[in-house]
Amino acid sequence: MKSLFASVAFAFSLAAAGASMAQTAPAPAPLSGSGGSIQSPLFKAWIADYQKAGGEPIAYAGQNSAFGISQIESKAADFGVTAMPLSDADLKTKGLSQFPFVISGTVLVTNVPGLESGKLKLDAPALAAIFLGKITKWNDPALKTLNPGLELPDWPITVAHRTDPASMSLLLTSYLSAVSPEWKAGPGAGETVAWPIGLGGKGNAGISEIMSGTMGTISYVEYAYALDHKLDLVALKNHDGAFVTPSPAAFSAFASGAAWTASKGFGVQTLDRSGKATWPLVLVSYGLLRDDADAGRAKRVRDFFAWGYQNGDADIANLGYAPVPASVKAAVQSKWKAAP
Repeated sequence: MKSLFASVAFAFSLAAAGASMAQTAPAPAPLSGSGGSIQSPLFKAWIADYQKAGGEPIAYAGQNSAFGISQIESKAADFGVTAMPLSDADLKTKGLSQFPFVISGTVLVTNVPGLESGKLKLDAPALAAIFLGKITKWNDPALKTLNPGLELPDWPITVAHRTDPASMSLLLTSYLSAVSPEWKAGPGAGETVAWPIGLGGKGNAGISEIMSGTMGTISYVEYAYALDHKLDLVALKNHDGAFVTPSPAAFSAFASGAAWTASKGFGVQTLDRSGKATWPLVLVSYGLLRDDADAGRAKRVRDFFAWGYQNGDADIANLGYAPVPASVKAAVQSKWKAAP
């Protein structure tokens, strides 16, 4: 009988120990993402709203696209973010999958006395000449021809540019290389280049600091950042010959006609595309996932972005971005359904 009581007591002690262990089992580590700084405001808004809706907390570290790619490659993050889409070959080599989630643009901004935001018009040759140091004053005859009736001051032009690797630099310098043989043969296109002239700053914040302290400056930032910091915008002549001021509508005009193809990781050519209302310097932001990621963690990442697709357009609009088309969201989620 004693032996029976001992056995029962031992069984209860095991059950109690098991219950205690279940209660103290560690929670899964929080999800984390890494990538560009231009997407940081959107992630801040999305993550806050996601948690309000019952979703889990997620950490996002924003630096630049190269950082996002390196972090997901090294398995230091659950998802990466880039505004430089990877090719099918790169995705295969790196063992990654890719999907678009928001659209914005690289925009030109100025700090020129007397110039109202959106009133200054530039075309590709004039822009290349400014960044090459060929046009050095705001009242240059070439700029006056493009802007009849606009009072252009006799101020020197100061170019401000990024010193850190940036997808915005790559987009702008690719554009300049496409329109100017001299630029193509000189600085060329890249996330970082040897800029012929100007002052360098790190990140959007570095550019903003230069511009606020230097009258007569022209530079480039991401559109939502320009809005948030009330920077003066420039209208740029697009592929179809129309002068377009950057806006979410101008980014959406690109998106509606883009050739989104799942077999290419949904990567699209964004530079100077056709359409009267299209902004020439569009940026598409992509999420990156590892093909060999833990299935549970990968599903949690997909759940977050699926929530963003379904519920995040209000934040996108409030911040000055543009959503990806509904058909693209559906195609991405169709691919996810086949994932483990």
